[in-house]
This record gives sequence, C-alpha cells and structure tokens, in this order.
Amino acid sequence: MASLRERYGNWALVAGAAEGVGEGFTNTLAASGINIILADVNKPAMAALAEKVREKYRVETLEVTVDLATPDAADQCMQAATAKDCRLMVYVAAYSKVSRFTDLAPADLDGFLAVNTCTPLHLVHGFSNRLISSKKTGGILLVSSLAGLIGPQYVATYAATKSFGIRLTEALHEELKGNGIDITVCCAGTVSTPTYWAGKPSFEKMKPPVMQPADVAAYALGKLGSKIICIPGLTNRLQYFFLMNLIPRRIARQLVNSAMIKMYGAL
Repeated sequence: MASLRERYGNWALVAGAAEGVGEGFTNTLAASGINIILADVNKPAMAALAEKVREKYRVETLEVTVDLATPDAADQCMQAATAKDCRLMVYVAAYSKVSRFTDLAPADLDGFLAVNTCTPLHLVHGFSNRLISSKKTGGILLVSSLAGLIGPQYVATYAATKSFGIRLTEALHEELKGNGIDITVCCAGTVSTPTYWAGKPSFEKMKPPVMQPADVAAYALGKLGSKIICIPGLTNRLQYFFLMNLIPRRIARQLVNSAMIKMYGAL
C-alpha cells in the first residue's frame, strides 16, 4: 500500500465513498497516507467518515456532495480532482436492486444506466484526458461484480450494466498503458454492505462467502496496475474458475440461478 502514494500521488478520488465498499476504499487509502476526495450523495455519512479518517490517519479530505445519477456528476467530481491534482480514481458507486426484471420501474432502469454506466464512463474519459494532457501518470480502478461476468437472475440489469465496466477496462488497458495510466476492474463477489443486507438474503439453504469491504479494497488496490480483471477472495476465484472453465455454460447458469432462488425465493 505504501507504493500507492509513490505511484499515484497524494490524492485519490473515491466516487461512492460514504459507506460499504466505498468506505472500505476510503479507509484503506487513507491508511496508506493518501488524501481523499470523497464523492457521495449521503452527506451526513460522508462527513462522519471524512472526520474519522482525518483524525485516525492524519490525512486531508475534500467532500463532494453529489448524486452520481445526475448528468453533471462526473463534471463535479472532475472539478475536485483537478483542483487537487488527483491522479488516482476509484469508482465504487453502484445502483443495485434484487428484483424480477419486469417488476422494475422505469426510474430503476434509468438509475442502473446512470450510476453504473454513464457517470463512470464520463469520469474515466475526463480523468484520462486530464492526465494525458498534463503528461502525468495515474491509476483508475473500477469496482464491478462477479454478476457482470456471470449474469444471475433477479439482478439482470445490474449484471448487464456492471459488465460494461469490465469490457471498458479490458479495452482501455491497451489504449492507456502507453500514457502511463493503469486501469483495473475489481469483480467483487458478495460483500457485507448496507445495500446487500437490505436485499434480505436468506442463508437457510446456502450461504455465499461474504467478504468485508476493507479486504476487497486492499486486494483490489494491490492488483491495480498488475491485473486487468481481479476477483477478491480465494473462494470467489475458485468458484468462478469452476463455473467458467470446468463445466458447460448451460450448467453454470443453472447453478448460479439455483443459488439465487435459494437466497431470495421466487420473488
């Protein structure tokens, strides 16, 4: 972690910083001595976390209260990043809802597209161009999901929009490396976050490995620049390898969908 500051400078932007996985990244980066730009819509939680990391880790913070679903969200984040000459960006924010696809409201569909695709796309574009124009190196870490690699039922739109960041990272890795910009996507499995527990999963018939946000953050940051796609958690990596490489795709889908039914019922 100490090398992060040497490679990417004194400031990091964490979009979706206030709780869950974003809080894990905020704490992990601050523990390495990096100042944090926190961007989130939850102003009270963000302010409390900013105060905590300032006191505990003796770093500076800048809070950007922004709804990452709005059209100008990326611009607001970029203004803060430019002001602090920030060269490391972590996009954690996600719109997530466990539901049958046909039960989603049109506003939900817009939320998935805005938070999971539009804002990160504009932010990666702006962040990359600023680094290139100023001839500076940097790092970009997008937080996706194993759902973006597999596509389980009940999270169809979430999985589809999360796969966007995976494909984007794979393509941009080749384009950006010549400019000294590292880009990695973290495909996390089940993580203990308020959003996950709000879905009320049942563990009566099965329990997936549930990781802690700090462990996800530490693993992903450790892989930034050395891996294009990283999967935190040994069990997650083994399960993914089994599903994608050792059995037919049809059977893999059946297993994943069966697991969703065991946790969420027939909805």
